[in-house]
Amino acid sequence: MKTEIMKYFVLLFCFSLAACDSDDKTKNVPDLNIVSSGLTIKAAGGTGTIEVETPGSWHAESNKDWCTLTTSGNQITVSVPENLSLSSRTAQITITSPQKTKTIPVNQEGIIIILSQPELTLGYSGDPKNLLVESNIGWNAAVEAGWCHLEKTGDTLKISAEPYSANINRETQITLTAGDYTQTVKVTQRFKGAFVLDRWSDTNLGATLPATEENVNSANYRDTWGNFYQWGRNVGFPHGVTYKVITTNPSITAESAQTMSEFIGSSETMPMDWLIDGSRTTKPASGNSYTWKDRAGSDPSPAGWHIPLDYEASQIFPIDEFEGRYSRVDRLVNKEVLEADGTEYTCVSTGDGNRTRYAIKKYGTNEAYILRYEFIEPDGINSYLKITEIKGDAYTDFQDALEAEKLFEAAKESAVLLFPSCGYLYTNTGGPNSEGVSGSYWTASPVNEYTVYVSMGNWQTHIDANYCPRALGCSIRCVKDEE
Repeated sequence: MKTEIMKYFVLLFCFSLAACDSDDKTKNVPDLNIVSSGLTIKAAGGTGTIEVETPGSWHAESNKDWCTLTTSGNQITVSVPENLSLSSRTAQITITSPQKTKTIPVNQEGIIIILSQPELTLGYSGDPKNLLVESNIGWNAAVEAGWCHLEKTGDTLKISAEPYSANINRETQITLTAGDYTQTVKVTQRFKGAFVLDRWSDTNLGATLPATEENVNSANYRDTWGNFYQWGRNVGFPHGVTYKVITTNPSITAESAQTMSEFIGSSETMPMDWLIDGSRTTKPASGNSYTWKDRAGSDPSPAGWHIPLDYEASQIFPIDEFEGRYSRVDRLVNKEVLEADGTEYTCVSTGDGNRTRYAIKKYGTNEAYILRYEFIEPDGINSYLKITEIKGDAYTDFQDALEAEKLFEAAKESAVLLFPSCGYLYTNTGGPNSEGVSGSYWTASPVNEYTVYVSMGNWQTHIDANYCPRALGCSIRCVKDEE
């Protein structure tokens, strides 16, 4: 009897365990569990999935027509077409079971299109440049002018032009379209004479040969030197000649000095001016309060040309000794005046530490241009400065000489100008100094009781606006008159 009772209790315990296990399993099934994936959709469109876990029936719906649902088993596929708007958009997916309701957002990006630059400048040869287009949707490009050509490859738009020979820049516009969004890019093609160096003569005033690389490296290199001039005198003194020298005195006027053949020597005391008659151009000057013409009455340059003013010299030369010092390799940032109206521009410069420097003039603007200064000494007796110009834009930059040189390596067009090292004539004796070693070139601009001039040698090339006696004999390189 006891055995039978024991069997009964064992059987009852087993039934109890089975019932508990069944209750636990029921409790572990959620009323409504949602697992979603990929519900942030790109502007180009796409799909995402929703997994539904529930013990009973359920259904799902979207509150936006552009967001559609396809159900298979316990999985929902969410399909979203291309978004043609700049604005992002959101749909709500509502999933309902007898026990519970849940809402899941579906987000889609708006159109994103980013250009590497909003404007682009081509050279007169029309060689291509690339525009990078970063977009989350497909895009197309079209151009207004027939002379401009486009080639799309992936995210790159290659822009080129037909060669151009007119004497004024031409422009057109590219329209990029992505969905309902459009963006324009201005394209300018430069004319052939657009280089700043093209305004400068290639020949020193009075020289019988232009300063080309062939000529400055020939046996006749001295024929590229031209004449020396005292500031404000239109009398040229050829190199290699011994001049009669007279010492300045108050009886010599600016007018009479224009017909005198003698070199007018100054005293040894500052400011070492050949003119000491007390007239207006002997007084301290501020800026261009008077110029060479005000003293001489005219300019020795040929018709259509003139002696450069200080701001014109600043357009192609380093503005101070730090910017023009060849030993410097750091990146310098300066402000400089490059226009007659006094407009200031930023200049960025660097160097290789070995007689080559680089500068970006009008840095950060679409008129930016890059200059490379190389002081070359073929044999130590006929050195010269070589300036090479290439064009840039508002995005042109470099951090060091290696990056700067790569810009020149990639350039398809350039302009070159050479300045021979003619030396100078000393103030009181008229004797030659530093021939073949350094160069001194006048501007027409005074500063205080002295003159702004360009100094170039193997240590630095720069515009000196602090001290240059007017009795020196220096070279002249002319600039074209504005049309």
